[in-house]
Order: sequence, then C-alpha cells, then structure tokens
Amino acid sequence: MTKFETNRRTALKLVLASGALTLMVPRALFAASQQELTYQVDGMTVPLLIIHADNSATIMNVTPDMGQGTSTSMPMILAEEFDLDWERVTVDTLPLRRSRNAEGQMRYRYHIQGAGGSVSTRYGWEPLRTIGAQGRDMFVRAAAGRWGVAPTGLITEKAVVKNPMSGKSLKYAHLLDDVAKLSPRDDVPLKARKDYRIIGTAKRMKAVPDIIKGKAVFGIDQQTEGMLHAVIERCPHFRGQVRMLDDSAARQVAGVHDIIIMEWQAPDSPVVEELVAGVAVVADSLWAAKKARELLEIEWDAGPYAGYSSAEAEARSHAMLASGEGFDVLDYDGNVRNFGDVETAFGEAAQTHEAIYTVRHIAHALMEPHSTVADVRLNEAFVKAPTQSLGRVQDIASIISGIPAENIHVELGRPGGSFGRRYNRDYVAEAVWLSMTVRKPVKVTWMREDELTQCRYRAANNYKLRGGVDKNGKLTALEEMQASPYQSFDPDVLPPVGWMYEDLTGFNFETGIIPNHVMKQKFFPGPVPRGPWRAPGSINSAFAQLSFLDELAEMAGKDTLEFMLSVLGDPRTYGTEEYPMDTGRMAACYRLAAEKAGWGKKLPKGHGMGIAGYYSHQSYVAHVVEARVDDDGHITVDKVTSAADCGLVVNPNGVRAQIEGAIHDALSVALGQEITVVNAAVQQSNFHEYDMARMDRSVKEIDIHIIEGADSPTGMGEPAMPPFAPALMGAIYRATGKRIRRLPIADQLSA
Repeated sequence: MTKFETNRRTALKLVLASGALTLMVPRALFAASQQELTYQVDGMTVPLLIIHADNSATIMNVTPDMGQGTSTSMPMILAEEFDLDWERVTVDTLPLRRSRNAEGQMRYRYHIQGAGGSVSTRYGWEPLRTIGAQGRDMFVRAAAGRWGVAPTGLITEKAVVKNPMSGKSLKYAHLLDDVAKLSPRDDVPLKARKDYRIIGTAKRMKAVPDIIKGKAVFGIDQQTEGMLHAVIERCPHFRGQVRMLDDSAARQVAGVHDIIIMEWQAPDSPVVEELVAGVAVVADSLWAAKKARELLEIEWDAGPYAGYSSAEAEARSHAMLASGEGFDVLDYDGNVRNFGDVETAFGEAAQTHEAIYTVRHIAHALMEPHSTVADVRLNEAFVKAPTQSLGRVQDIASIISGIPAENIHVELGRPGGSFGRRYNRDYVAEAVWLSMTVRKPVKVTWMREDELTQCRYRAANNYKLRGGVDKNGKLTALEEMQASPYQSFDPDVLPPVGWMYEDLTGFNFETGIIPNHVMKQKFFPGPVPRGPWRAPGSINSAFAQLSFLDELAEMAGKDTLEFMLSVLGDPRTYGTEEYPMDTGRMAACYRLAAEKAGWGKKLPKGHGMGIAGYYSHQSYVAHVVEARVDDDGHITVDKVTSAADCGLVVNPNGVRAQIEGAIHDALSVALGQEITVVNAAVQQSNFHEYDMARMDRSVKEIDIHIIEGADSPTGMGEPAMPPFAPALMGAIYRATGKRIRRLPIADQLSA
C-alpha cells in the first residue's frame, strides 16, 4: 500500500489577488510513494487554502467524502496548525490533479485523491500539519515586521496574530500584502498536542448543512448541458449475452434517441470487468429511457456459467474442507502463514475442537445507486461521477476512449454511500462508452434493481477451523482453512489469486501471535463479481476466527475475556511492517469494553452477552453485545459497549459516527442480508427481497469509549465492523445455547 513522506524543504507559494491570499502547494510537498519518486518538481501548484479579505478561509479537501467525514477531519488538521477560526472556515473539493512522471505514468501531484482502506486522515496527517505550520509562521513573521519586534513571543489564535506584551493584534486578512512578500521556512516546529484547540474537539460535519438543505451535489444531481439519459438492461446472467432483441415497442416511446446492444467482453479485454453485455436505451429524459427499457423483449444467452448456483458452490466448498486435500498455505506479500509445528502441537494438546463457518454473498446496497455523466469529444473528455477514486475514473475513461488521461477532466459528485463499491468503475465505463457511441453527452443512471443484481459482492467464504489447548486451557495450535469460488471470466481457468478481500487475511492472527498456526486456502472458478466491502480482509475472517475462539474458550473452561487476553499475551508488537499489531492496545480495548459493559453480570433468561475485539486498518475495536432472543427466535440488541483505539482522534464526532454506523451496518448484515445465485443470476432485485434492518431492529443503546493510544491518527471507517458479528454470536449463544456458524442468521434461531 502506498506510503507518504513529507518534503519539508519544498516552499509554499502564495498568490495575492482580489483581496485574498491563496496558499499554493507545490505537488512535491505531498511527496509520493517509492514508485513515484521520479516526479520532476516542475512548479505545478494547487490552491489548498485561501485567506479571504474578511478573515474567513476556504480549505480545499483532497479526498472524496463518502460520509466518513474527511471533508471535516482533514481540514481540521490544516486549520489547527494554521490557527484559523474554525467557525469561519468553509470547505471545498480539490479538483483532480494528476500528471505524468518521467516514465510517462500518471501520478497524483499532491496526494492520493481517493478514499478507501480507512487511510485518508492517516495519510494526510503529516503533510497537512506541515503546510499549516509553515503558513502560520509566515503570518507571525509578517506581524513582527509590521510592529518592528522579534517573532518570538507572538502568538496566533483564530486567524489573528497577537502580541501579549503590547496587547496589539492583527487579523490574518490585514497581513496579506506582507505575507505575499515572504518565503516559508523549512523547519517550522509543529504544535504540541497540549496546544490543540481544534484537533480533538467534537466538530459538526461541515457538509451537514448543505446536505440537510438539499444544496449538496450528489452523483444523481450532476448534469451537463445537452446531455441525454441512458438506462441499461444488463444481462442478468454473469458472463451471459444478448441472443435476440425485439425493441420495436421501446422505440415508439417519445423521446427515445437510440437503443444499442452492448456486447460482452472477451476474458482478456482490459475492460472485461467494466462493460457487461446488455441493451442500452438512450433518450431525452430518464423517464423516457426507463419506460422504453421496460418494453424491451430480450432473449438472453446464459453464457459459460449456465446452471451455476451459490448453493452448489457452497456445497462444493464444504466438500473441499471435509477432504482437506489440495489446499495451499497462504502466502501473501511474501509472508507465508505457517508458524511452528502445527501437527505436533495438536498431538500434544490436552483438548482439540473444530468447526465450520460459512459467510454468504452480500451486496453493498448503496442508498444512492450509481450514475455518471460523460461528454467525450475529439481529444478531450469530461466526466462527472460519485466515486471513491478520481484517478481510477480518469484511467478507465482513457482506456475506453483512447484519449490521453491528462485530457480527461473529472468532477466529483458526493457519493450517497460507497462502502468499497465506488472504488469500481463499471458505471463510469458505461457512460464513457455510450457518449462515444452516440457522440453526445450521456448520463447513465442505475436503478435499485441494477445496483443489487450487478454489484461487486462480498465474497462468500467457507472456513474450517481446528484448535488445540494445553492442560491449562491455553491456545497452543490453530489451523484455518478457507474454500470458496474465485471470480473468473472463464469457467475452465482459475486466475492468479490476488488480494483476497474477505477470504483469509484477517490481521488479528496474521503473523506470529499463536506459536503453532497455519492458514490454508483453496479456490475454484466462479462467475460472481467480487470486490472490497466495508473492512475487506477482516470482516469475514473475524466472524470465523473470533466465534471459534469463543468456542475454544468454552471447551477450555475459560471465560471468553480471560481466554482472549491469554491469546494476546504480554504487550508486544508483531505482524507486518504495515500492520504492526500491538497486543497491549488490543487488550486495553477488551478490558475497557468489558468493564464499562459489566461483563460477567447476571442476566435474565433469554439474555446473553458476547465479547470480541479485532485489529484492522491499524485500529483496535472491541465490542460487548448484550442481546435477548425471544421464543420465536427474534433477536433484540439491547446494548453495545465499544472501546476503540484509533490513535490520536482528530474529530471525536466523526469517530463516534463511524462506530455507530458500523454497528448498525454489521447488525443489518448479520440478521438477514444474503445474495443468492441461480443459473448464474442474482435472485434478489430490491429491498423486499434483500433485508435491510429497519428502525425497530436498531440497537437500543450504544456506549462508546475512545482510547487515544498514539500521537497520530489511524483509520475508523472500517475497524468497528469486524468484531460485531462474533460478539453478537457470543451473546446469542449465552441467551439460547445455540451456536450460529452461518451468516446471515435469518431463521436459524426459529428452527
């Protein structure tokens, strides 16, 4: 994963115009990754901060805000070091800025303009602080020059420079001419943590007022002059195509411009993931396009995966786990997950236990389905889209159109939910392709049915876990096996397995924590598109791993909290360089959540408590779930007590919002969400068939406790997801005596 460093010796630039001072940041200040160090410092700049004549300020946010609050947290970092008046700060979106390096590769000039992996605030922390400190220092020196005093001893507060000795003060706006003549210093000290006035305080999201008032421009709101509207009837069968089309009735709808067959892509096509077979209806209005689509008569060819079903794939996976043959030891990033002598440890174990866990496909179920506006011209293109990655939008538009990426201009619409789905770019590819085809601007709009049946689904995984404990009840051996289908565009070919998303890459037990531990995997070709779903690499693994450890604790006669603290052991750091887990920080979350929840207290019949904690995306979260199960199997979650350590907290409101959202998201998924596939086609079409938890199923009380365990922030968009399901399963077991080993729970408790 990309890492960033700060070039402290690169000067800021300032532009004075129309009574405002714009701080222009050279791209090298956001130094690039090791692969990008070939950048040439060519002086290209971007406005990052504008000080207006009325002493207010505008900060340009560098990453998409999908609801995770980066348009507040990242500007807070800059505003803190610059000592701005936060109440007079407005936030705007930084336009896409990429250019070619010496090798001709497109690279971001200043910072990754994408969001995902809970890295936005972490990556922006050092660069934004540096920029803010250098800018503040220039205003202090400008005031010192105006007053004829030394800068030492002057202070700043709310965009004002003050001289405590004389009582004089100057607003930043009154120093614009003076500052414009200065150059920044290289080694300006950053603020001490004790001096923060903005960072660490609970701030309302800057985007909220515009969202409430309907002023925010979401993807669905984006337009361009002269655009046509398109909807697409995509082949319901993965890798299928159009066999016959009768569009005579559809063409009679007033306003229909054209009806176009979209062919399926060959397996080796560079856009095989982005363009699926279907029939596009292009019209003057969305209503006309939608009405015409309903009149299409299409006969589909189910394609090479005809007859494929998720039920049969699950049965095949279970058969593989039962045989145990042909599995490969997990080797990811050169880190082979095979430690100690597992078989010897099992032979010496006082007790052993094994269990199978199953997690089924789910969809992202965005509240706002996809849309994109594309205007492809002769050697230039304009694309407007709600996306997690502006650069990936630019790339796919270039691949399809053949236009150089630097000639493709991308405008961000606020995404109405993402959860990993808008990292993909199929909806963008369709709009670009159709604009090229009809030679006019086109807006492609997806319906809810499109979003559910053409998603990039969370992987459906099947796990077999085997564990052994010694005579003292301590975990001494753990074997994890995972079997599942893996997306392939050819049913006879299993492609190279890349990053496995939710397969078996959970970070809690990635390397070294358990002395005798092995992870194994086996895949077979399948047609279901898979993609990152909130907390990829952790969400499925955590359910299996932590639920199983709860079972091992019971077998060993140990309390689950006691058992997990024993597994974590003495405080130490282990794991990979990028994900160095600190067992002491994880244990602290367990202890705090347990203490605040009253872990171990006596509960009424039908009530239970479960506890689970997980390390993901460099953050630590533990949940205690208190739930009750009625005689008919109805689950009510009365309380969730959470303890989280995501390092230094920039905006506590943002952290709490992400934890609360993750808890409800995880509950909704655990209760009933499931995507099933029959004849290579998804069976669920809308929310009447895809169960989103309603208000009456929401958690009755959430109690969040934040531990600030480091001097810099880590992520919080995803880490609260993985431990929820296993904590809920523990609560259900203690309430009912039934172990749930398959998600979703659905009607398993009513059987």
